[in-house]
Amino acid sequence: MGESVKTSKLSMLLIFLSFLYMPLACASPILHITARTDKSSYFQVETVRVCGKVTLGENPLRESLVALEVRNESRDIVAVGTSQTSEKGIFAFTFKLSPNAGSQNYTVYVSARWENQTAVNCSTFLTEASSSTGYNENSGNEVIPSSVVISILLVLFGILLLSVLIISIFLFPKLKEIEVKMEPSAPPDKQIGENHKTCMNCGKKFLRIRTFCPYCFTDHSQDGAKKA
Repeated sequence: MGESVKTSKLSMLLIFLSFLYMPLACASPILHITARTDKSSYFQVETVRVCGKVTLGENPLRESLVALEVRNESRDIVAVGTSQTSEKGIFAFTFKLSPNAGSQNYTVYVSARWENQTAVNCSTFLTEASSSTGYNENSGNEVIPSSVVISILLVLFGILLLSVLIISIFLFPKLKEIEVKMEPSAPPDKQIGENHKTCMNCGKKFLRIRTFCPYCFTDHSQDGAKKA
């Protein structure tokens, strides 16, 4: 009798402990995803950048596939895509809207799956119609009018042209002086007089003190040499 009571109490204790620890054993980390755009509003010609992070509990979920879907105010899909999370669980998308999109609100939906869990999040942004002058997107994600860019380029070109003109005006006289100084002086005319004689062979004149013609090497040591 006493043995059966002990067995019954032990069974009840085991059942109680199993119910107590069952929620802890079944609990699993929760999948979570975030999403945001780099700006709250864009012009139609700009590039929209979406980024976010996927976590499993408190840890980043690496190499997880993330789906993107963008819808306008009419709930029409205007962009779709997929990306994969990095080592830190971060993902990123870039896309451009139609130039004829007009001014309206857009919603970006992102989703990720892990085992039997699905996490979904969204972010919104606004598009603004471009001016008639047009816009250019620069590296800083700021938009400046094309007319301003053209005006700046024209001013820079005018400054460059004026600088070249001023330098040419100041340097041209200096260059002429340098050119005159560098012109070689004409060799002085050789005066041919009684101290020269004419070669009987080649007919060229050379100093009388020479016994050989420096041009044809004719010997003029004999009396046959002519005076100039």
